[in-house]
Amino acid sequence: MNMVWNRSMSLARGLALLGFVGLLVLALMTTLDVGLRWLFKAPIQGVNDVSSVVMAVVISACIPANLAMKQNIRVEVFGALGGLWLHRLLEALSSLLTMIFILLMAWQFVPYALSLYENGDRTWVLGWPVWPWWSVATVMVCLAALVQAMVLLLDLLALLGGHGPQPPETPEVDTAL
Repeated sequence: MNMVWNRSMSLARGLALLGFVGLLVLALMTTLDVGLRWLFKAPIQGVNDVSSVVMAVVISACIPANLAMKQNIRVEVFGALGGLWLHRLLEALSSLLTMIFILLMAWQFVPYALSLYENGDRTWVLGWPVWPWWSVATVMVCLAALVQAMVLLLDLLALLGGHGPQPPETPEVDTAL
């Protein structure tokens, strides 16, 4: 299980790095386009086309790492009140809900990518087919579902067996002045 988890984490981090590099390239291209428009009244043709198709891949590439490292937005109120068992129960419940959400996303991405292929949708200026980009995004979301399934399994093991990641320690605040 550890080997599978470690490889999944490596893959997720690699995809996130790829996503951030893509985002950086997209930002540089947009900045260059704005600069050329302002200075020379000569925009780069197709920046919006590239941005529209690359953004789906860039965002979806970061989802598996986000899920694997549990970097979602969350509020921990009840887990701190009821001790370790309640914390683990709430972790498992939140992992289950996240799993359902990611599966619903993947379930909707697949027919959307297929419809783009069947309709032959293309970008406006460059005429690139849109379906390959959304197919890559769909694969990333499906990988995210697999990663979330592993997170859910680890949370369930922690709940049932008492093993697994411990909740973060709450720092003690010294109120004496």
